Amino acid sequence: MKRFIIATALAAATIAAPALAASDTFKMEVAYTAENLTTRSGAEAEYDSIRQQVAERCKAEMTDRIFAGGYARTFCISKTMDRTVLSIDNPQLTAVHAEHR
Repeated sequence: MKRFIIATALAAATIAAPALAASDTFKMEVAYTAENLTTRSGAEAEYDSIRQQVAERCKAEMTDRIFAGGYARTFCISKTMDRTVLSIDNPQLTAVHAEHR
């Protein structure tokens, strides 16, 4: 019975991790050069830079996740990139983001 209880606790913690990640909010500034967003290659370079910034921040925000930490970071990156691209509101960057989904 003891093993079953531990397994249930682990399963519950794993299932709860994405929900916790979704409820965590933070503000961050993202550095990018707007002039680079006028070309496809520039938008791709800026996208990579923005994604790296977001990934580093999500890694820092999710360090306390014991169970499903990798999934929580992936979820954080995905949702934060969605919000960031929406906030920048540039057609070239939006197209690059759509391809990376």
